[in-house]
Amino acid sequence: MKRNKRGFTLIEMVFVILIGSILTGIALSSFQNVQARMAVRGAKQVYMTWHQRARSRAIETGETVAMIVYPQGDSAKLLTMINGLPEWTDLQRFDEELGVDLRARGNADFQLCMTPRGFADHDCGSFPAAMQQTYTDTVRLEFWLNADSASVLILPMGQLIG
Repeated sequence: MKRNKRGFTLIEMVFVILIGSILTGIALSSFQNVQARMAVRGAKQVYMTWHQRARSRAIETGETVAMIVYPQGDSAKLLTMINGLPEWTDLQRFDEELGVDLRARGNADFQLCMTPRGFADHDCGSFPAAMQQTYTDTVRLEFWLNADSASVLILPMGQLIG
């Protein structure tokens, strides 16, 4: 009597499922690495856009615009003088909105004021004295997610290198 063998054995099916799950795990971990890399690059681009927005707003309005970065809070704010009074106009939370950790040297807050002429003012012109902060060095901002990072250098005149 002759047996007709069709289909797969149980052992063959187990091997196929095992190999499939291993390949899926490898693909998923690679995807997560790419996702983290894209998140830090995106956060860097968001900061650079904010920096340009502060500069453009200062040139358009003819008023000094301050960009204050809080590394401990993973956030940045834009402050504009409106009718002679400082007013917060924008807030970006890098941790909550982008899932990225923001770091600066010493984790100290810093302020960058853009003048109507388009460059940084270290005395922050018309802003209250409590908000004025003087720095004359290059500031390095870093955006971190897991082991991936991207950074931006802010030069003393307000230029960005990134």
